[in-house]
Amino acid sequence: MRKYILMVLMSTLLLAPKAYAHTMDKSMLYTDVPATTPDLQEIMVLHSIGLIGYNGTDMALNPTENLSRQDFAGWVGGFFGLEGSTVDELAQAAKNEDYVSTLEGDITYKEINTALFHNKLEFDKPDATLTKDEYISFLTENIDVDMGGHTLLQMGGFSYGPTGTIEDVVTGDETGLVIDGKTYMLSGHPRIFADSNEAQSWVGQKLEQSILTTSAGHHHGHETQTTTTTAPTLQYIQLGTTTQAATEETKQEQPIANATPRDQQLSSEAADTTSSSSSTLWMVAVGALLAVIMGIAFWKRKK
Repeated sequence: MRKYILMVLMSTLLLAPKAYAHTMDKSMLYTDVPATTPDLQEIMVLHSIGLIGYNGTDMALNPTENLSRQDFAGWVGGFFGLEGSTVDELAQAAKNEDYVSTLEGDITYKEINTALFHNKLEFDKPDATLTKDEYISFLTENIDVDMGGHTLLQMGGFSYGPTGTIEDVVTGDETGLVIDGKTYMLSGHPRIFADSNEAQSWVGQKLEQSILTTSAGHHHGHETQTTTTTAPTLQYIQLGTTTQAATEETKQEQPIANATPRDQQLSSEAADTTSSSSSTLWMVAVGALLAVIMGIAFWKRKK
């Protein structure tokens, strides 16, 4: 009996396809960064390209703490695609490549300028340390700075992607968004800034910002490391909060201009009838399901 009920519940859960098996949405990024955080979009952008990450110990960002050279080096190692499977290994690889001179202490503006911006930026206090919150704001403000033909985003092998209304969603082993008639597939581990991670619910919503992986590779100083990526994929997508369906519902709920009291009454009665019919169908469906379950239970008991 319990197995039968479990099967029924699981079948209903499988009806709505999720975006992808390894998506990370705004509710699961860090344990101490809630979905209501004011700069969450900036955090998700930097997290999607690897310029902020985890500390190798837990899933907390600790944004008010100073950014250590160890954490910064680990994130830079991941951003530039250096050798290493852990934060510590990536940090050591970044040190070996002279992105930092030491892994001790806290990082400074001057060191970040050298590692990421080819010393193109100027500071009043270059030797000042900074918190992770300040680091996030600093990178967000300078992510599009031109450094001799490329930006920080391009240095990591990324570019800005499409924007516009999502016309359709391709689901299956992988997920894709159709925008202006072209399909863009999601990467293996995309970051999703949306109210839902159910891909089908995105249809009709506006894609406000996106970031693509590219096949150009990572730039290490004056050298370029090519990647095996054959086609750009969406690493970050940021959706608006208003869906096309919601807009249509709002339009339907608004009273017709210049309608007579009789027209408004008929419209109200029609809406009540529709709502009542929908409720009745749900009650019938639930009653039928309960009858089937009770019938099976009775049959097993009798047997």
